[in-house]
Parts: sequence; structure tokens; C-alpha cells
Amino acid sequence: MITIDTTFNGKKILAKKGDVIKVQLAENPTTGYLWKIKSSDDKHLKFKKEEYEISGEAIGAGGIRTFHLEVISKGISELHIALGNQWENDSVETFRITIES
Repeated sequence: MITIDTTFNGKKILAKKGDVIKVQLAENPTTGYLWKIKSSDDKHLKFKKEEYEISGEAIGAGGIRTFHLEVISKGISELHIALGNQWENDSVETFRITIES
């Protein structure tokens, strides 16, 4: 498993077929802003699951949104994830990585 976070934004990672990439991004759903996958290459990456884990017990505490993707073939693909709310089409933050397998 390859675990990445915001420090990998804009970078390229190397992976091989069968690797699972775990993307962890800080999020606070109580603000209405959530991370969503905007685009990924279905020929190279297969979405496995999405999880959210709260970081604290306080009301309104944030947490970590985790996306699990499996590399299913060789090639170069880009993963684009955006932080936004459901009622607007704009993103307040974006996360992009290039995956070479």
C-alpha cells in the first residue's frame, strides 16, 4: 500500500500493477466542504472505497477523508480530487497527482 497526503500535491508517484494507493486529506464535513474525486483514469486506476475518520470528540471536529484506489494496468494517469460544497460548482482547494505504473 502506498499512503499519500497533501505533501504529494502536484507530484508524480511510481506504482506497479496491484498496488493500492491510499490518499488521505484533512476535511471538516460540518463546514459543508467535502473532498470528491473529480477525475481519474479508469483504465489505470480502480476506485476501491472511501472512508472518513473524525479526529476528535469535540462538536464540529474535523477528520481525515481517505480514498483507496488500485493500480490495475501500466501507464500514466492523473488523479484529481477537489474540496468543495454540494451547492456550488467551484472548488476551494484541489489535489492532483500523477501516477506512473
